[in-house]
Formats: sequence, C-alpha cells, structure tokens
Amino acid sequence: MADRPQAAPVPSVPSVPRAPAVPAAVRPAGAAGSVTVREYGTRYLRISVRYHGDARFSWLRVPGPAHDRPQTAPSPAAGAALRRVDAAVADAASGTGSGAGAGRGARLALGERAAVSESGERGGVVYRVPGAVSVARLLPSGDDTAYRLSVRALADLGRTLRQLHDVPWEFAEPVPPHHGVGRLLDWISGAAPDGDGARLRALAHDRLGARLWTRLTDWAVAAQEPPGGGGAVLLHGAPSTGWLVPSPAGDHSVLLTGEEVTGGDPALDLGWVLGELHELRSAAARGLGAAGQGPPVDYPAAARSLLDGYLRIEDAAATVEALPPGTARAATLRLAVHMRDFASFVGWHEDLRRYADLLAETLDADGAPTLRW
Repeated sequence: MADRPQAAPVPSVPSVPRAPAVPAAVRPAGAAGSVTVREYGTRYLRISVRYHGDARFSWLRVPGPAHDRPQTAPSPAAGAALRRVDAAVADAASGTGSGAGAGRGARLALGERAAVSESGERGGVVYRVPGAVSVARLLPSGDDTAYRLSVRALADLGRTLRQLHDVPWEFAEPVPPHHGVGRLLDWISGAAPDGDGARLRALAHDRLGARLWTRLTDWAVAAQEPPGGGGAVLLHGAPSTGWLVPSPAGDHSVLLTGEEVTGGDPALDLGWVLGELHELRSAAARGLGAAGQGPPVDYPAAARSLLDGYLRIEDAAATVEALPPGTARAATLRLAVHMRDFASFVGWHEDLRRYADLLAETLDADGAPTLRW
C-alpha cells in the first residue's frame, strides 16, 4: 500500500537546490543514535522507519496478519541483474560508464532479511535508504520543496524503470507471478473471502456490469501471462510513490526493490505508477479521501516528469505512442488492485462506492484517461 494517510483512496518544475529546507519529518532534528521516527501500515504490512544518524535510515517491512505469502528475495540471477542495473544508474549519476549523459536515475535499495524485528516480532525485510519519508507523503504535502523533490524523484524513477526494462528475462528460473495481479485475480474469482473485500467485490460487480467485469477479468488474466515470443523483461513488480524515497539534500533518490521482482511486459511497471497518479488526480478532483481533502497538487506535472524520465530522446516527439503497448490497461489494473487492497487490508469506507464508479469509467474508456497528462 502507498505510504500516505490511510483514507479511502502546468508550468515546468524548477530545479531542486542542493540542500533545501525540508519538512521536519524528513530530517529529524537532534536525534541521537538509532530511533524510530515513523510507524504505519495495514493488516497486510507494517512499516517501521528508524534513524541511525548521519542521514542514514532503515525501513523495516514486516508482514501483517493478512499477509498471505512469504517475503522472498529475488533469485540469485535476478539479484545479480538488479545490482548491475544499480551500478549503471550510479555510473550515470557520476558521469562515468556507458550510462553517462543519460541523466541520473533512482538507486535500487535491495532488501535484506531481518530474522527478528527490534520489537521481537517475526522478521521482515529491511532497506537502507537516505530519507524517512517517501514521495507518497511528500508529493501531496503542500510544501513546495517537498513537491519539487517528489517530481525530480519521479523522473529518477522513470529512468531506472527504463534501465530495468532493457534487461531481458533470460534467467534459468521461470518468471514468478505478479503478486498484485494475483491478488486481483483471487478477488475477482472470489478466492479471497474476506468480509470487506467480498463486500467491495459485490459492489464493483454491480457497478461495472457484466461487460466491464469481463473486461477487467480478461485484462488481469492477460497481465499474468508472460509476453509471447520471449519478450519478458526484468520488472520491479510494484513500483509506486510509497517505495520511492528521495534524499533530503535532493541529490539522489532510492527505490525499495526486491520483494515483488518478476518478469513480464514493461507496461506493468510503468502502468503501475501511472495508475497510482491517475487515482490521486481523480480522487482530488472528486473530493475523495486524503487526496480530495489536501492542498492542490499538480499531478499532471508529476506524471510528465515520470514519462520524461522513462522516454528516451528519440521517443520525445511520440510521448504516449512511445509507451509500451498495454500501459493504459496496466494502469487500470493498478487502480483496481489498490481499491481491492484498501477494502481487504484497511477496511470499508463509503468512498469505495465512488472509486468503483471511477474504475468503471476508466475500464469503459479502455484505460485512456490514465495516459492523458
């Protein structure tokens, strides 16, 4: 789930100064030693952020009671490929190596197993990062510097996703399932019989009608199947603003990576982020949840920054036409997955009725609104 308060879900951006003043939550003042600065989560996952001094933070992700699968690391071959991508990103940022001149990207923070959490609970996965707050919190905060950090981090994310998608899935092991799509398919089929999730399923089935429910099902089934002709590439598996952590200094961003890594169509990764931004924009316009109650946010500029990072110079004139085929469908699936996850792992909220209407409208338009930035 995205790192934002749990509620039912232009002009060019100026460059970020080297050491901006940032919200207090980003850089704890006067913290000595190791201290917990943030804790949040759902029944699916609990997250604890600790500060270790010298702008060093750790994010511990511990399964909640509704977490239905082990937190698994990438295979050795996929892990080695991720480390090569991260090294290329680092080279590009420093102006060395074959990636030099391509613009900086988000560094990949690969998780490490934590056998036992500091509170004595079952393990989890810990990530070493340069900040305490993700883009999911910074982007809609109303703070101008936090917004600029977020927009720049989204461009970093776009560049790194493109680097990942240049790596074909040519590993010996089979492609792991896409966990988000898998949760959606379980919900569609009724195989996830939880109370509020089941209530939302009945509501969505009614609001979508048979035609659009079938379309949602077909798109989810197709997304879980590897691309034909050996076209699968390395995927992050669940990129989002909640996994993207900028440095408070504005000099680099980090993408938490590892638990969801899979292979497949690049549209799944890119669409996952665009679907989140489309949901936030739509929620703000309709007065839904935290997005609808917060300060105005230029979500189109944020999405364009992501796309500018992802698209290469030769693609610039084409924009939407240059995106991976199926990106709009993947973005629509992301909207459905987040709606399902909220009901199942947070609980019922009356705004879910209007989110179901938003899903119906997006499906009916073949996902096109998710690409209109």
